[in-house]
Amino acid sequence: TDPDHARRGIGREVITICEALAREAGFTRVELMATAAGIPLYERVGYTPVDAMIHADIEGVKVPLLKMGKAL
Repeated sequence: TDPDHARRGIGREVITICEALAREAGFTRVELMATAAGIPLYERVGYTPVDAMIHADIEGVKVPLLKMGKAL
């Protein structure tokens, strides 16, 4: 997120729209892979950890990821 636009509810709005579309499509649960920076936002909107933190190797950089989920 561009620092000039952080903490303005944009991420929360994107999540709300995606969850609504998932519900309309018949899904009852959402799971995602969160980066460390995203975990606080996902926790605030009701996501909980599903699996332990893993490290994805992305172009030689180990990126910590946490699988999180939420019932819709």
